[in-house]
Amino acid sequence: MNAFTGTGTLVRFVLRRDRVRLTVWVLALVGTVVATIPALGEMFTTQAQRQARAALMDTPTGVVFGGPGYGLDDYQLGPMVVNELTMSMLIALAVMSVLHVVRHTRAEEESGRAELLRANVLGASAQMTAALVTVSLVNLLVGGLTAVAMIGNGLETADSVAYGLGLALAGISFGAIAAVCAQVVEHGRSAAGLAFLVLGVLFLCRVVGDMAEEGGNALSWLSPFAWAQQTRVFADPRWWPLALYAVLIVVLFALTYALAGRRDLGAGLVAARPGPAGASGLLNGVFALHLHQQRGAVVAWTVATFLFAVAFGSLVTEVDAMLEENPDLLAVLGGGGGADDVTGGFLGVMSGYVLMAASAYAALSVLRARTEETSGRAELTLSTAVGRVRWFGSALLVSVLSSALIVVAGGVGMGLSASAALEDSSWMWTMTGAALAQLPVALLFAALAALLTGAAPRLVPLVWAWLGYSILASVLGPLVGLDDWLLHLSAFELLPRLPGEDFDAVAVAVALGVVLVANAVALAGFRRRDLSTV
Repeated sequence: MNAFTGTGTLVRFVLRRDRVRLTVWVLALVGTVVATIPALGEMFTTQAQRQARAALMDTPTGVVFGGPGYGLDDYQLGPMVVNELTMSMLIALAVMSVLHVVRHTRAEEESGRAELLRANVLGASAQMTAALVTVSLVNLLVGGLTAVAMIGNGLETADSVAYGLGLALAGISFGAIAAVCAQVVEHGRSAAGLAFLVLGVLFLCRVVGDMAEEGGNALSWLSPFAWAQQTRVFADPRWWPLALYAVLIVVLFALTYALAGRRDLGAGLVAARPGPAGASGLLNGVFALHLHQQRGAVVAWTVATFLFAVAFGSLVTEVDAMLEENPDLLAVLGGGGGADDVTGGFLGVMSGYVLMAASAYAALSVLRARTEETSGRAELTLSTAVGRVRWFGSALLVSVLSSALIVVAGGVGMGLSASAALEDSSWMWTMTGAALAQLPVALLFAALAALLTGAAPRLVPLVWAWLGYSILASVLGPLVGLDDWLLHLSAFELLPRLPGEDFDAVAVAVALGVVLVANAVALAGFRRRDLSTV
């Protein structure tokens, strides 16, 4: 028996075990490409329409989610598809790859299943190899089908193949990053969090680099999020940036196996600190217990959001440069009110990304209670003198407070950097208030997660379906011309985006009322149903 004994069997098992999960990912990603290409072709038939569309790619949102924007001078269908789809596809591939690799490596060790398998005829590197092989196969399938879809819609064959290969190699790179992170820490949740933190930093490098200089500067070249678009397919095609992915993948794969050989099964290279012999005075209640369990995640999300907000706010000076190059952006970003309106519109768009992060954590925080329930730990706690409403209500309170902290941190960070860039301290208070005005949206996701956890746990995936739709609709909807009624189904379109829009007290009051009613129903449902109900 060698280190890779049983890898083939384990690869087939992983594919069978995740056949539904992976099929949904592949269909969703490829289906997005299949639906978008003809939609863009039918929507923008004249050159004037396409050039007007190209102007949108010079906006902050266009740069953040469109990249450097090659081929804008003579905007055709190929560059339009690449500019408007690539970043969303890469982000989705990153999420899929990280979750898949962590699920089949660190999570398996944490649950104890890896030890049972290793006690049989299975090599020490088989599980890691199976995870890397399967994530590579899925990414190659997505990239290949994407290329086929583009060729089938009449786009150039060589450029389509290069684009699909770029997506596949990027996804494999993200999975390799997750594999390295899985060797460092001891728990699956921490491994995924660390991988997403690394990818977030890389994405931010790409954004700042692309905004700082047309076509991206040296900072953006540090990020694998940039390399796929640096092939300049359908504009000025070049294959050599894809070689950067190959180098990164080889290095990360080698590093993963080297690190795996230096640690014990179930342990991380960074050992978890032993807990104190006795609980502190602060850990004296159910609320404190929930907060203690999430303290690391709350700190990580808050710090990461603050740093991202600082970086986004510092880009406010780039708006003037964009306006000088393209005066038509005045109407696109802020109407005809002048440069101040454009600055407010830019900061409003950037604060929307802070709100998306806070909304994701709000749902995750509530669903942590569901994890405690299904693992059996909640039953142990509730067997003491702790009522169900108190236990679940405390979890909801932690979600509300942590979401508020993340939102405020984002508003303060963006306001501080914008104030420094514009030399106007009033922007800090403006952006903090604007962030708080959007907080009810994050609380809506927490309330929906609580409602489904309390009354219908089987439907919990609907939370992620609505969140995913809301992000895609708000980010890509304006770019692909989504109908207004479909756009308004996004949670991030329910409230005005301050400071670029006016505050709506009625809409905020209605949202808060819905949150209170949903939480009340959630508490009542959790009090009445059996624990660990599917």
